[in-house]
Amino acid sequence: MKKKYLILFISIVAGIAVSCKDPVVETGYEAPLPPSEIKQKNLITVEFYSHLNEASLFEDAEYQSVISHITANTAPLAFMFDRSDAAPGQTSPVVDIGWKTKTKSFFVQNGISDSFFQGTGIIVRPLVNTFEGIGIPDTLFVGGCTLSAPLGQPVVLTLMTCKLSNEYQFPALVRVLGDGLKTNKILIGTIKNELETELKDYLKFHMKDFRLSFYTATQTGKSYKLFFLTPIVFVNREVTELTIGSTPMYQCKTEYIY
Repeated sequence: MKKKYLILFISIVAGIAVSCKDPVVETGYEAPLPPSEIKQKNLITVEFYSHLNEASLFEDAEYQSVISHITANTAPLAFMFDRSDAAPGQTSPVVDIGWKTKTKSFFVQNGISDSFFQGTGIIVRPLVNTFEGIGIPDTLFVGGCTLSAPLGQPVVLTLMTCKLSNEYQFPALVRVLGDGLKTNKILIGTIKNELETELKDYLKFHMKDFRLSFYTATQTGKSYKLFFLTPIVFVNREVTELTIGSTPMYQCKTEYIY
């Protein structure tokens, strides 16, 4: 009889041990909710100019209104010009805008054709000491600059951009960023509309300590949307659609929530 009780006891303990080792379903990374209160002094403004499709900016269009706007508005930390393509041997519109607004301009490539370089022009006012850019031919180009943001307290960050048109770019994006999101790398770019869910699902199982959000334009006929990939100490708070002259612009406000 004692042996029967002993066997029964061992069986129950073994059953509990097996139960404790049952696999747990991995749900992926989820960022903590940001504070509900927005601190205006910690907002970073970036103006993103784009048709959010495959059309180039300033193609057969004037940009004097953009020059006037940038000259009169000193609050934005940076101005990004998606598809401000550059042709070899010619002055690009963004370089011309930089000269005429007394700002610093540079170019982040995202593709090559036989007759032009496809990419995003970036204009900033602060002196830039560090430019970052990584290109994986026929896969992904990511680039930007490191600068100090004049917030409630100065914050050094790297502002970057890229264009996502295919799922095969996702692993390359994760490799390029590495642990960069722990060092204040803020990525503002464009992604094809149908890839939003795929990017969410991929990143939640391949990255951590990040925030990801999207913005879909209210106008019809847009094949791309904006995406914001930041460390958890930053959060995209607001996007406002505007038009400067004939050029569509998205005013993006990101908060530093230290």
